[in-house]
Amino acid sequence: MTPGTGTAALIAARPRLLRLAYRLTGVMAEAEDLVQEMFLRWQDAGTGEIREPVAWATTVVTRLALDHLRRRRREAYVGSWLPGPVVADPGDDGLAARRAELADDLSLAFLMVLDRLSPSERAAFLLHDAFGHDHVAIAGILGKSPEAVRQLVSRGRARLRADRPEIHVPKAKRDAVAARFIAALMAGDGAAMMEVMAPDAVLHSDGGGKRRAALNPIFGADKVLRFFAGIARKNTMALRFQPLSLNGDPGLVALNGDEVWFALVPDVVGDRVARVLLVSNPDKLTGVAAVLIPA
Repeated sequence: MTPGTGTAALIAARPRLLRLAYRLTGVMAEAEDLVQEMFLRWQDAGTGEIREPVAWATTVVTRLALDHLRRRRREAYVGSWLPGPVVADPGDDGLAARRAELADDLSLAFLMVLDRLSPSERAAFLLHDAFGHDHVAIAGILGKSPEAVRQLVSRGRARLRADRPEIHVPKAKRDAVAARFIAALMAGDGAAMMEVMAPDAVLHSDGGGKRRAALNPIFGADKVLRFFAGIARKNTMALRFQPLSLNGDPGLVALNGDEVWFALVPDVVGDRVARVLLVSNPDKLTGVAAVLIPA
């Protein structure tokens, strides 16, 4: 394969590589950096010797992501870590309808659970269940035996089921509950918020040490309600609120002038909001800001 043909193949594969990198890292800016690094390595490689450029690129992006995840785990993060929201599936090429094949694999709640897996479990699970690679191909990517990959995928599935049990409620009904919560929050209607929250609802907020956020999860619907009441009481900014689909789910974005101040997604389990995920770390809001705020 000529270098020019290989480069064209990688450009065509970029949306898929970006989707993989985002699901591995959970942060759009980080995913873009990894894919860009892959292209730089392609330029430096003897590309005429690479027979399958897309397979090579998948391996490089995955290994870069694994290194990144391992570094992240060694570094101290201020407060709770949450994925960074996106308005659309990164690199979406018209295949959004396939998201249902992996139980909302793009949702913030699912990405948050994925982060509890080891880096190798996360990569093996995603490559197999979300991206359709077989155990032998993944073994080559991860530098492990096919049997080791099989065990990684199996452990990943088991841990995901334990952390996020399936409750078969149609997505349209879950979205309706989330929309009710968002409407009640915008209206400052605490009673309506309590109606749709589970009694043991939890709020996770991620400011990354760059914006104020609760350092630890807030447990209990009544305490979650008090958290938002406190924000409303202390808010001296003229925040504007905009409902917006985030990661394929109903969400809410708060804008302070020309800045995205936070993005929020209710995680609905069954017919109640079980968790509220609030991201205010500005490093994780760049993708949302790019869509909402003109350059």
